[in-house]
Amino acid sequence: MDYLSFFFNKNWRWPITDIASVMIKMADESAGSVRKGKIRKELTEKDKEILHDGVRTASRILKNLGAKREDLFLGTVNEGHPGGMLPLTEKEAQSLHSPLLPKNLYVADATILPRSMGNPPILTIMALAKKIAKTIDI
Repeated sequence: MDYLSFFFNKNWRWPITDIASVMIKMADESAGSVRKGKIRKELTEKDKEILHDGVRTASRILKNLGAKREDLFLGTVNEGHPGGMLPLTEKEAQSLHSPLLPKNLYVADATILPRSMGNPPILTIMALAKKIAKTIDI
């Protein structure tokens, strides 16, 4: 169930029992910037090409399952696990702490991974969070 699309995309309707969905997961390129407190992150041309290929594949899958072309629609494009926003260097990986952060502030999610993984990183995130919790003695 794509709750983000359900709440913010007019094509999703109630009851949801007659909707089949395919989620497209991808690792986007490490491009973007943070300036004056504003984040700028857009899909690159390569990202758009990969996403377009994913849409074609998902459409083919849904058509093979019996969906009509006129019933197909796109959900909401969103970033689920923004990996690599504050990647730790090899040296920082020992302490799991970035010197860019205050000494008493740790990040324990995909932000500190080297890059977007393109697949569900939840087990990696859980392991990192547990290790960081032990490091800071929670």
